[in-house]
Amino acid sequence: MKIPSCKNLVLCAPEKQEWKVIGSQQKVIIKIVMKYTFINSARGIAIIMVIIVHISQLYHFKNSILKLFFDYGQMGVQLFFIASAYTLCLSAEKRKDDLFPISSFYIRRFFRIFPIYYLGIIIYFFLNLYFKDISKYSTFNIFANLSFTHGMIPSANNTIVPGGWSIGTEMLFYLFFPFLYKFMLRGNMIIKAMIMIVVCYLIVIIYEADVKNNSFAYFNIILQMPVFLTGILYYKYEKKINLLNAIILFCIFTFISLYLWKIEKFLFIPFISGLSFCGLIKILEKSFLNLILFQKLGIISYSLYITHFILAFYLLQPVSSLVEMCFYILITISTCYPLSLFLEKKLELPFIRLGNKIINLRIGVLKRTER
Repeated sequence: MKIPSCKNLVLCAPEKQEWKVIGSQQKVIIKIVMKYTFINSARGIAIIMVIIVHISQLYHFKNSILKLFFDYGQMGVQLFFIASAYTLCLSAEKRKDDLFPISSFYIRRFFRIFPIYYLGIIIYFFLNLYFKDISKYSTFNIFANLSFTHGMIPSANNTIVPGGWSIGTEMLFYLFFPFLYKFMLRGNMIIKAMIMIVVCYLIVIIYEADVKNNSFAYFNIILQMPVFLTGILYYKYEKKINLLNAIILFCIFTFISLYLWKIEKFLFIPFISGLSFCGLIKILEKSFLNLILFQKLGIISYSLYITHFILAFYLLQPVSSLVEMCFYILITISTCYPLSLFLEKKLELPFIRLGNKIINLRIGVLKRTER
């Protein structure tokens, strides 16, 4: 039997990590990697949803129900958040005995995120310079994005890189995650999660009771934290969910989310859609919907997320028919896919390896010091 190469193993993994394959360990590692391909499928669906909602803004809908369906693609970001929380928990469990676990976690996350995001800052500066304006590109706002603190700053939150708000929010979650994970594992996880979710909503309601879609209050980590907490809960209890329950969970909470969207009550939509996506991830794990197409898109979903705005917000023009809009969606995916593959190979993976080398170097220095 031919054993897949180490490179291919990296592409199948829920997080892009290097695997050292030695002899008889190959079969074990292959099983571990292939077990979580449904997470890549979830990310693939998430990026399709995000592309759909942004391309659909180029079309004026006459049917409100159809518009609601396309607008709901915005919740692809929350699907990303659920998948991220779940895979971070998997990684934390695997690495619980590592030396320097917290600092190593931060190094891995930074080297995973910053290359593509920094490239996005450069690309969208020049695109805005040519197509729109660069009035938002102040030194302060750019620095906030370079330091990934823009999730706390309204003027910088979503103005430098389109969709950058979600990166800022996720980076803030990374900041809390090592401590949150340990806290959640001790005692009753459900009670702790419920208390934190209630506290988050109380803070948001005090700050801004009527949260508007795509406002700073909506983008903020405090409103989105219940989504991440839901992903952690899913990691803990997902084995208790069977396929039938997953389908029911997905359908009920998706319906509730769509209803709240229709009446423009956005306060609870991220959390409720997060609950529905727990059902979707289990469906992907247990059914034929875990398709290779979704997996391949999911593997490069981060680069797709950053690059698809080039077409959606700058190059493509408004359309007058639904067919043309759907064609735009296909054009965007087929154009950005090879670009994202290139960026993954030439930018993402090299910096992921560099981050791992820095971690291994620190461990090596410590071991030599102890001798």
